Amino acid sequence: MIASCDVGIQREMSADPIISSMEIIRYDMQRLPCLETDQATCYCGLFKISCGETHGFAEFKLSEGAYPTDLVHWASVFRVLNGMQPNQAIRHIEQQREIWGNERVLFVEEAVRNLLFNLEKRNDGSSKLSREEIRAFLMQYALTYYSF
Repeated sequence: MIASCDVGIQREMSADPIISSMEIIRYDMQRLPCLETDQATCYCGLFKISCGETHGFAEFKLSEGAYPTDLVHWASVFRVLNGMQPNQAIRHIEQQREIWGNERVLFVEEAVRNLLFNLEKRNDGSSKLSREEIRAFLMQYALTYYSF
């Protein structure tokens, strides 16, 4: 009985990680510390993509005329990435370039690549921000927030 439990645990630990959640925020640029005044009206934010406790991040800065009126609707296309392995997600993102547009593809691809890097480095003993620290920062400066 104990041996079969050990085998089950080993299988779980060796399984390839899958994307479990994503979050996107649009910053309130007027509240961010150490910001140049000419950037206070930019449409900027942060995208976070996670495999369990490991996260990948990418910032976005959209030019005037290219930014969406509804960030939630604009980012909802990324929902399809949930449940994919990061390498699968990279391939899927590339296939969607024409549909999603270059602006979206560039930053979501950067976030997934950052996630892959962090997954490779997760066992090196480096310190990481806790989920609570990340969420506190995000919510302190959030103007628009979407979790999926």
